[in-house]
Amino acid sequence: MKKTLAIVASLAIAAAVIIVVVVRKKDGPHHHHDAKTGAVEAVGIDQTDTAVSMMAMLNAPDQATPCLTAFAAIEAEGAAMKLHNGKSMFKWVAPKDAFVAACEQLPAAQQQCMAPRYRRDHPDDCQKNRPMPEALKPMYVGEPIPEANPAKP
Repeated sequence: MKKTLAIVASLAIAAAVIIVVVVRKKDGPHHHHDAKTGAVEAVGIDQTDTAVSMMAMLNAPDQATPCLTAFAAIEAEGAAMKLHNGKSMFKWVAPKDAFVAACEQLPAAQQQCMAPRYRRDHPDDCQKNRPMPEALKPMYVGEPIPEANPAKP
């Protein structure tokens, strides 16, 4: 079960990166919402929000440790969503000291995989070393990831 959740989380991150690439190619760097809204937007986080979130996290500067880098990426995501007037990927994030302390309790390989760019660049290693959801709860709680093509009632 835990391995399945880790795989689902990894696939969700990969899907978000793919969305970023597709949105950038399709709409260019100045994409804005138009009057048409889709079902994904109705669940609170639209594809553009996800793209902005992922780009902000991937572009956050590296810090002295993987845990500090992970926290900086989450801060960058929050700042980008405020500028974008979008909805964050996170319901809750621990204060920096608590986040870093919990992260540093993880094995070194899992700490590395907390940093989004490292996770993107080392997908096989991070699929094996992704922290389990229970280990992440003291650090953050994520929003549900919207389906790209939600089922119709």
